[in-house]
Amino acid sequence: MEQVDRGNSALPGGHPPYEAALAVRGLVKRYGQTVAVNGADLTVGRGQVYGLLGPNGSGKTTTLSCALGLLKATSGTCTVLGVPAHKLHRTKGRVGCVFDVPALLRGHSVAQNLKYQSKLRGHRGGRGLDEALHRVGLDGFQKRRAGGLSLGQEKRLAIAGAIMGSPELVVLDEPLSGLDPMGVRGMLALLTELKDDGQTLIVSSHRLHEMQEVLTHAAVILDGEVIREAALDDYLGRPGTYEIRAQDPEAVKRGAGVVGASLLGVGPDGLLRVEAPHVNPGALAAALVESGSGLIHFTEARMGLQASFEAIVEERLSAKKAGGAA
Repeated sequence: MEQVDRGNSALPGGHPPYEAALAVRGLVKRYGQTVAVNGADLTVGRGQVYGLLGPNGSGKTTTLSCALGLLKATSGTCTVLGVPAHKLHRTKGRVGCVFDVPALLRGHSVAQNLKYQSKLRGHRGGRGLDEALHRVGLDGFQKRRAGGLSLGQEKRLAIAGAIMGSPELVVLDEPLSGLDPMGVRGMLALLTELKDDGQTLIVSSHRLHEMQEVLTHAAVILDGEVIREAALDDYLGRPGTYEIRAQDPEAVKRGAGVVGASLLGVGPDGLLRVEAPHVNPGALAAALVESGSGLIHFTEARMGLQASFEAIVEERLSAKKAGGAA
């Protein structure tokens, strides 16, 4: 997986340097005979917006809970900001997290909830109460009783608590659940703002179409196993790769070579794939026409994250089925 190199100097506040915001190696979590997480490996680099993707029940929440030391792993190692997960208290004020069901003091006001969370998490400076509420779209809600909020407002309040104090790492479990379409747009905008602020984000979700807009990296988890981990472009197909249908493949190869592009091969659908990351697509198309290729179809080879996810899962299920039948 692509690593983000941020150097190895000491961090602000005198914190020791670390290579990855989160590192999980060989994580296993069993409940009796049931294996909830099976040998998971994850590496989240600093500054990434990292998605843990999978259907409901795939092991996303359990993986995150073990990684943050909230659940004791059966085996494996997890480090958060360079600190072992079972010593997460040493990262006080540096990590914010929200799981799918917000933990709120429903008889208290919004402001009281945030002040309590800030004290509990050891925030010192950084993003204050009013700014956190503004970021999540809850301006003017300070005196509102938490128990009187809608489901979507509860979600946003919990996230406001997680981002107070500007923690280095923010972990959000299913942040889009319970939100209406406008709430989803606002949450995606917030994630983009946090990324631009330089914070590292880990987001678990099964809402892939929306998450595609903000992720930089992702892991696909199925039945407790991480079956792929890569940068977003590796899921979508790298920019500058094209799918071509033409009457003469050899002419396509010649025309691509004229402008410095390369023919990658022929896909199972019969489409030629040409890689030309530094070539204007108009110039490439013109070269293919001039080569006498009999160009029929020309388009950038990019697929949505949902389609890529489905293809990865289908490939894994097919391999398991074939292995079981052998």
